[in-house]
Amino acid sequence: MTGSRRCVVVVHDPQDSIGVLPDIAAELDLDPFVVSVEDALPAPSEVDCAIVLGSPESAYDSRLPWLAPEQLWLRALVSASIPVFGVCFGSQALARALGGSVHRNHTPEIGWTPVDTADPALLAPGPWLNFHFDAFTVPPRATEVARTALAPQAYVEGRCMGVQFHPEISEEMYEGWQRYWRGSPSGARMLAGLGDLPERLRAELRERGDLNAKMCAELLGAFLERTATVGE
Repeated sequence: MTGSRRCVVVVHDPQDSIGVLPDIAAELDLDPFVVSVEDALPAPSEVDCAIVLGSPESAYDSRLPWLAPEQLWLRALVSASIPVFGVCFGSQALARALGGSVHRNHTPEIGWTPVDTADPALLAPGPWLNFHFDAFTVPPRATEVARTALAPQAYVEGRCMGVQFHPEISEEMYEGWQRYWRGSPSGARMLAGLGDLPERLRAELRERGDLNAKMCAELLGAFLERTATVGE
């Protein structure tokens, strides 16, 4: 392919940051453009790849007015063989579109977490930042790539990959999370129960940020390189 790949980055709130993606786009030959899930999502013919980011919502919550259209859109991308990379909520939504399921996990998984990876050339063992209360089941035709003791962490099917953690995390994105939590009754309750953990995560992100961005670029680069030849 000549020229940059048109990469739609789907956010679940118009105010969401897309983390380190703008910083690593040129390295990956990507031309990213952001679309809110609440707006019209682009047709498969209009994109070369898609990255679907996180949300504080649950991917099984049928009350969300945009969830069913997002599921239809993801299935359309899969049918059109468009590479799709899902992150956290995005990995869960993609898992559902591929025939898997999503459920409330028995315990939250929060912090910088090493993963047991079956394919370190694609996915390094980390540590990666996890912050989730739900978990996906690996879709029936997908291959599990990584897991922790608490949850599956990554899967691949065709030109799709989902990761439960946040490789794209940046300080700007994390501060957006903090603002959301402080402004939400449920988020404020969660913060109250976490003690000094949010501040420790902020400090660790400041320390790990450059390395994490490098790992994110390597992961997305490996994913895009592999998906370029799938089915050929």
